[in-house]
Amino acid sequence: MRERRGVIKHSMFGLQAGMSVSVPPQLNPRSTWKLAARWLLQWTVLFALWMAFSGEFIVEFMIVGALSAVAAIVASELLFRGSHEGKFASAPPSVAWYGKTSLRFLMYLPWLSYQIVISSFHVAYLVVHPRMPIDPTLIEFDTTLISERAQVTLAQSITLTPGTITIDAADGKFLIHCLSRTTRRGIEDGLLQKRVAQVFGEPWVNHVQLTDVEPSREVRA
Repeated sequence: MRERRGVIKHSMFGLQAGMSVSVPPQLNPRSTWKLAARWLLQWTVLFALWMAFSGEFIVEFMIVGALSAVAAIVASELLFRGSHEGKFASAPPSVAWYGKTSLRFLMYLPWLSYQIVISSFHVAYLVVHPRMPIDPTLIEFDTTLISERAQVTLAQSITLTPGTITIDAADGKFLIHCLSRTTRRGIEDGLLQKRVAQVFGEPWVNHVQLTDVEPSREVRA
């Protein structure tokens, strides 16, 4: 008991001398609300997909779908928590920002669909041409996009557009396979990256500097 009192007394003197004392982290109510809102949104989307794909509105199916959505969220948190923090810019804590971004994204989808149609005609032309004038290249570039959501959107948009495939995207560096010089110029002019940047309010450049990747680097560890 005497030794325990000595420790307490020493701690009190440490506080008086201005010594730093580790305090258990306090739970931020605002961050807790955002986390709960994110989980609820994820659960709603997953459950809606379950219902859409199953097409059954029986109570048993709905219970299984709800539990499956919860299991998917828990597994995602356990597997990926802490793997992306600090690497990307976080979204502004503003409902107005989310509303404006959602509206801009809805306006982006028709433009992307148009690009997909144009690229489809180009790939069809390459296939039916007697000489099949393809010129496949493997390129790298550094993106100016700073958030994970923007980089994922760019990577998926490149893959959805016929003639280009996103092979790898990590730490702001993209590895892309282009089928022809035309599809390569579509990446180089920076228009796709600019459109994605405008959706999320991030910086862009009018010209993307591309680097050709040697065949020996096509396979990455």
